[in-house]
Parts: sequence; C-alpha cells; structure tokens
Amino acid sequence: MHSFLIPWWLCTAALLFAPFLGAQEGTLTSFVAAEDAVLLNEGVRVSFFFLPEGTPEAADTSSAPAHGTSMHHLRGERGQHEGRDLYLQVAPAGSDNPSPALGIGYDTTLSATYEIIATGEPISKHWLKPGAVLGLHHVHLKLETDQQEFEKFIRTMWAPTRSDALPDSKFIFLKGVSGARSGEFSYLWLIEDEETRDYYFPESGEASTLYSDFEKGWSWIDDADHLGKYVDPEPGDVFTDYVVVR
Repeated sequence: MHSFLIPWWLCTAALLFAPFLGAQEGTLTSFVAAEDAVLLNEGVRVSFFFLPEGTPEAADTSSAPAHGTSMHHLRGERGQHEGRDLYLQVAPAGSDNPSPALGIGYDTTLSATYEIIATGEPISKHWLKPGAVLGLHHVHLKLETDQQEFEKFIRTMWAPTRSDALPDSKFIFLKGVSGARSGEFSYLWLIEDEETRDYYFPESGEASTLYSDFEKGWSWIDDADHLGKYVDPEPGDVFTDYVVVR
C-alpha cells in the first residue's frame, strides 16, 4: 500500500481556484449555494421574472436576492416561450410578494408570482440545480368551475395521484397570487435533467413508449368524472420547458 504527500503549493492552488472551477462546472456559486436553497414545499412563493427580449446574456445580476430567497437563471428550451430568458425567485412560505433584485427591468406582461399549494409527498431535495428541467404548464378552467372546489380537488385527488408517480420527476401545483397569472392555476413538472426528460418526451409533445406505459397508472385522473369536470380541453397543453442555467 502506497502513500503520497501532496505538495503544499498544490493544496493552496486548489483552494484558490475552487470557486472558479465550480462555476465552470455549472454549480450554484453565482446565485445560491445548494445548502441555502429554499425547498419547493407548500406555501413557498415562486416568481417568474421574464427578461425583455434581446436582453444581453451578461445582464447585471450583481444585486443579491433578498434575505431568505434564492434566484435561478432559466432559459426556455421547448414550448410557448422557447428561447426566452428569465429569473426564478424562490421565497419562503409567508413571504410578501417578492420583487426582483436583477439590476435590470423585466417584462411585466408575462411575469407572475405563484404560491405552491400542493406537492404530494413533502420535498426533501433541491431540484433547481443547473441542467434540471422545469416544465411550467397552465391549467385552463371551464367558466363555470368553482375555484375553491377545484383547489380542493388538486389537494385531495390530483396531487396525491400524480405528484410522485413518475421516477426522477415531481409535480407541484401552483396558484397565481400576483402578476400576469393572478388567480390562475398551473403546475410545475420538475425533471432531473434533459436526458431524463427526453426519455419520456423525445420531441416536444411526443410521448415515448416508456412514458405511455407509466401513464396507464394515472390516466383515470383525466376522465370526465375527475379533471374533465373542471378543465377546458380546448386550449390544449400550454407549457414551456425551462432549463436551469445557474
């Protein structure tokens, strides 16, 4: 068995350059350390601040997020807002409506703040790591739908059935509290990475055989006696898949 002595100068160099190496590997050094991240559990507020189209990628992000919040840079990769950049601000339960600490303007016609209303099993891991996929899907209700009844349906039926049904992914349900989606319902489909998402959906809106096999376990939730009572199918699935840049 051999032992090696590491030169003091090599240790020093490793300490000095560790932050830069981490940034190159896509860690959260720029915005938030993983141990400081706010987990996406019920009551937490998530705000989507869309950058104006044409905003340079190197926009000023030097202003730190407010105490107790985290900020994440997302980019639309599929769907309605493909190619758009935005910042996702995550604030603890009980927070006031957050305001962005961006150092730049943002698109108020699209930006919105939501409260997480259901997650199925409580979340115990940090999902918002670089490379993760966040599919934001908007729910279009029938005009006659009672919102309180629908929210109860989410908590008692939809979330327990769907939130934890697919490996390496998580559904969390949202209600808009301010901005462009105030009063509306949406859900976030969190997926570990693009490779996993592509196993389930090789192309936008095109399900794989693997996903279709999993879907058989919860397809009943979509029938006329469940989601069909509340959701208007006419607009279809309006969504954007965002990839966490940092």
